[in-house]
Amino acid sequence: MKSGAIWMELHALHKHGWTISALAREFGLNWRTVKRELESGEPRRYSERAKPTALTEAQQAHVERRLAVCPALRGTDLYGELTKAYEYTGSYPAFARHLRTLRPAEVRDPEIRFETDPGVQTQADWAILGSWPVDGESVELSAMVAILGCSRAPAIRFATDRTRATSLERLTRCLDDLGGVTREVLTDRDPAFCVGATGNGQAILAPAWVEHCATLGVVPKACRPYRAQTKGKVERMVREVKESLLPWLSGQVLPPQLTLADYDDLARRWVGEIVLPRRHRTTARIVGDAWAEEKEVLRPIPARVLSRLAGDDGIPTPPCSLPTVIDLEQRRRGEHVEIRDLAEYEVAL
Repeated sequence: MKSGAIWMELHALHKHGWTISALAREFGLNWRTVKRELESGEPRRYSERAKPTALTEAQQAHVERRLAVCPALRGTDLYGELTKAYEYTGSYPAFARHLRTLRPAEVRDPEIRFETDPGVQTQADWAILGSWPVDGESVELSAMVAILGCSRAPAIRFATDRTRATSLERLTRCLDDLGGVTREVLTDRDPAFCVGATGNGQAILAPAWVEHCATLGVVPKACRPYRAQTKGKVERMVREVKESLLPWLSGQVLPPQLTLADYDDLARRWVGEIVLPRRHRTTARIVGDAWAEEKEVLRPIPARVLSRLAGDDGIPTPPCSLPTVIDLEQRRRGEHVEIRDLAEYEVAL
């Protein structure tokens, strides 16, 4: 019994008629402990236990100096230094308990949850699902997942590869399933959408992706590296595809030989039966009702793009014999962008 407040409560309740057994049940104590507390004139104190593995002042000072220089220094390395140079005799688990109180806390960027207005943003990402049967063979199956940032309505399209042409074609079909395009599309730095980064960390978007976004009338955006929270809405849906859609498939009557079109149809059924009728915990709205409202502000995909999709031609990459340079700043200002070979710039320099 270390708390003086509990000692006072026991005495006060006992004076008001509480029995020892009732107090023991209320506070989760043994009745003998309650009796000893009621008989004592003040809260009983326990003497400090001996700590044979505690760090001495010199040992603690050494650990603090080393952590000040390198906060991420491994505990096993510090333990080895103490045992050799400072004759520390405790075990490593005992040292690790002391180290947890001395190591500086890791400083992380704050996670900011943001909401977007209807028709503003779509988030997209690949979900890697493992080996699944397609056309009678076991292949590595992936799913392009797109989700509207406001209503949280998802669209899912399956594929057996994640090349740039497949990524653009699958994403376009997802946007068509959602009812149109939003103002911007946010992706991660997948090679299908980004070809690199500048010295200050800005993404260099793939020219084919930029051109395709110009055709769709959307603004391409890439999230910060190693910051999955930036596109947390689609990350959550990717997790649901793996943890909910795939188990749901195991309970369905499936064709003898599944095709990608069968997987797409099953995903649409799952979205209609499981996702759309539920109330989203963040928005507190029925996903299907919110989607119906958001579809009214989505812009339709151009007919020429849909006609190419209907012919299963995919979204071809613009032919070019040499790498091209695109001034993205001009594109953001709405100016015409001229694509030139890098050789021309080298001659000019």
